Amino acid sequence: MGAGVRIAILDSGVDALHPDIAPNLAFNLSEIDQSAATGLPSPCDDGSPQDQQGHGTWVASLAAAAIGPGTGLLIGVAPAATLLNIKVLERLPDPSSTAPDLATQCTTGQASGLLSWVIQGIQDAIAQHADVINLSLGTLVDLDTGEGAGLQATFDRITYAADQAGTVLVASAGNDGVNLANPRYIELPAQSRSVLAVVAATNPACAENLTPNATCAPGPITLPYYSNFGAPLNAIAAPGGSYPGPATPDPDTAVSGWIRGACSNGLPNTADGPPSDPSHSFGCFNLGHTQYVQAMGTSASAPLVAGAAALLRAAYPAWSPDQIVAALRASATPTSTLPNAPLLNTPAALP
Repeated sequence: MGAGVRIAILDSGVDALHPDIAPNLAFNLSEIDQSAATGLPSPCDDGSPQDQQGHGTWVASLAAAAIGPGTGLLIGVAPAATLLNIKVLERLPDPSSTAPDLATQCTTGQASGLLSWVIQGIQDAIAQHADVINLSLGTLVDLDTGEGAGLQATFDRITYAADQAGTVLVASAGNDGVNLANPRYIELPAQSRSVLAVVAATNPACAENLTPNATCAPGPITLPYYSNFGAPLNAIAAPGGSYPGPATPDPDTAVSGWIRGACSNGLPNTADGPPSDPSHSFGCFNLGHTQYVQAMGTSASAPLVAGAAALLRAAYPAWSPDQIVAALRASATPTSTLPNAPLLNTPAALP
């Protein structure tokens, strides 16, 4: 179940008190710099390691939500693995919001950050002897610009250093619905050196249906509408979800096209709102302080693969990152409806 394996989650932080997360959490660090001169100030997040967006907790739970008495409602792919929380994203105000008040702008805001924080986070993970790094984040880069080429070179150096240190790197392919066949554009860090990129796949029990008010029906596993794709990714696929979303009145137990995971209650002993005073913080996306959520994206696909990599590292501790990635690729199932991305098959990869 991944015992002894260390998974670094580079994301918006995790809820350190969540019953699915706390038993496996061994390290908390934030690389968020909110100084006006060198960083990215945000009125929506205090910059501490605690998750105030929900994304990081959701991701971490899919990889390694704990199992056993006193834990939460979920079991991750590698439920005995150790989690390393390295915060490199913060909640920012919604730039498209026309709301006059900051609280509303923050409520609909997204997790974002500086690429320098991500690079430093990878260095932190290497220093903490991470066996696996999960990167459910990324940006589309134009290599015809000097900045784009420089970013590619910078990321290639740090991801290769992680690989040489014995760390498997897994990254989401992105949610722009872009065909990355054009070599001018790449997704970083998914297409960085030694990184295993992961695209999303739909739920066969609830096939993708983008019609408003559609209900779940079985169907083929396909690439969802939002997932980036293309042969240059050299990706494998894992569940990421799509519409139809959770049904009512009981979305937690009904069949859904989305992916259920843990979410954040924000800072301890606070109510939902901007952290301008000690009594407020944000928690789970735009849902307030809640422990569970259903969502979708390649951000879910990556930690499912990261968890599988942790199981392989536990089973074959002498294997190099390249051997673990090769085993994941070799065991993945080719599917005609998922071109260029065989589907993760964890049982086939294990002894």
